[in-house]
Amino acid sequence: MTDDEMDGEGIEDEFADVDFTEMDWAYYSDKPGIRGQIKEQVDDFVVKELASHDTGEGDHLVVKLRKQNMTTLDAIDKLSKMLHISKDRIGYAGNKDKRAITEQYISVQGVEEEDVRQIFTDEFELEVIGKNDHIGLGNLSANRFEITVRDLNLPIEDIRNRSLGIIDELDGKMPNYFGEQRFGSARPITHQVGRLILRGEFEEAVWTYIAKPYESEYKSIRKVRKELWETREVEGAAERFPEKFRYEKTLLYHLTKNPGDYQGAIKRLPEGLQQLFVHAYQSWLFNKALSRLVEDGWYDEEYEIPLVGYKTDLKDNRPENIIAEVMEEEGVSQEDFRLQEMPELRSEGSYRRAFADFRNFEILDIGEDDLNMAKHKMTVKFDLPKGTYATTFLREIRKN
Repeated sequence: MTDDEMDGEGIEDEFADVDFTEMDWAYYSDKPGIRGQIKEQVDDFVVKELASHDTGEGDHLVVKLRKQNMTTLDAIDKLSKMLHISKDRIGYAGNKDKRAITEQYISVQGVEEEDVRQIFTDEFELEVIGKNDHIGLGNLSANRFEITVRDLNLPIEDIRNRSLGIIDELDGKMPNYFGEQRFGSARPITHQVGRLILRGEFEEAVWTYIAKPYESEYKSIRKVRKELWETREVEGAAERFPEKFRYEKTLLYHLTKNPGDYQGAIKRLPEGLQQLFVHAYQSWLFNKALSRLVEDGWYDEEYEIPLVGYKTDLKDNRPENIIAEVMEEEGVSQEDFRLQEMPELRSEGSYRRAFADFRNFEILDIGEDDLNMAKHKMTVKFDLPKGTYATTFLREIRKN
């Protein structure tokens, strides 16, 4: 950005027409969907890792972790405290959904089987498999999902026929969009904060995270955010948030003690969350570009679209050209990803396949919905490669 832009009022005015919340990505299939709702209760969403961990020699215990209503990171944090070890000694291949029943493998270094067997908690279950090496992000090939879609208005045969018709039309492939949870399900602000950080607009980034209101939140917390969004009054604001909003409180406490230090406030957040802001914006650019490509009928089974960083080679190809267009529309450049003022968050960039494969789709059951009167529900099973979102696959079938 130029100095004139930084000094001018209404810095975002030129981007007033850009909608940073619209996630109506183009569908790959044309047939009408079944609509419906997912994740109405925890056991509606079941995820199991498809991984083989041969046991034998090694200094890590291989443990099967079953959890629900908590993220993988939260489970590992609690387990490390129970075992009195550093979180760095616990390895895992991927972070699983919070509002779900999940089963995955973790490795624990430097503890005995008996130490793990003596862990008792209502929050997760542990099963020692044996010994092997560290489990990391490369130790996962796919996930198996068993998901119930509820609140369906269609007759049972229409639900079945529409679903199977869409599966036939997709022919084992789907656009590899990032799921909405990447950006924030209730408040899609994660990528917006990332963009503002990239542009050096730290004050706006902080207030967007703390206070930008969305109708999808509960009325009580929405009221707090709306008032802060309008007043930006720091004094006493942290106490207005319930305890679970710990990151909002962290930012506000810092600003109370250090008025105007918005960059410092961001640095008080966990490093992983700071990085997620930038990664979410990279994901946003990816989704917007892929959606335009899908809308144009573009398909390349093996093509990898850039997750843009300062080292990305934006070749003169259709996907890269569209990404450059989107970045120009949103006032971001490749050089911004160097993050000169916050170099710890800089990103060289990477790549992600434009299309993903799905396998072994099966309708397990269609029947009356016990949660929604006079409605139906459908339970399905399918396998997806690592890093591919089940919600993205299901949006093709649902088309809400």
